[in-house]
Amino acid sequence: MGDRRALYVALLHHPVLKKDREVITTSLTPIDLHDISRTCLTYGVKEYGVINPLPTMQYLARRVTEFWHAGFGKEYNPTRWDAFRIVGVYGILDEFREKIEKENGQPPVLVATTARKWEKTIGFGELRQWLTQPGPPILLLFGTGWGFTEEFLRSCDWVLPPITGTGEYNHLSVRAAVAIILDRLVGNRNET
Repeated sequence: MGDRRALYVALLHHPVLKKDREVITTSLTPIDLHDISRTCLTYGVKEYGVINPLPTMQYLARRVTEFWHAGFGKEYNPTRWDAFRIVGVYGILDEFREKIEKENGQPPVLVATTARKWEKTIGFGELRQWLTQPGPPILLLFGTGWGFTEEFLRSCDWVLPPITGTGEYNHLSVRAAVAIILDRLVGNRNET
């Protein structure tokens, strides 16, 4: 990796929106733990932080993670254990940010994702270039529910533009969005 910036991913369950734009905390989905951790490890992400302020959801995330770390789960599917090695569970984003700053000696640049158009965007190509150069770590933020609040998006350093396909429909699962965005940012562009 050389002088590349460290890349981290966080999946936030708060503060996110409900369909009617009310601010809520969403529940953890175990498949997000499995699929996003595998994608993150494939693309060289240092840590995948699962952020949920609810103690019951933190407990669930830790139980699922622990299952693959020891005993039957680790023996049954060692590659799943590999992916779960990079999963961290946090109550709030600031806990994860502080850990990243400690590891890297500087705070991360916060780059949020959204399916909505936003004023403070950084293009995929520009962020891809940033990642190849020395500098502060990058923390990619993915939301659940109906996306992040406007206040949260304003608090971030940058926001990536929405992923667009060829149709009008625009409501990808977060698992699909993580895979697409990581491929755009750090995927191998020399494949034939």
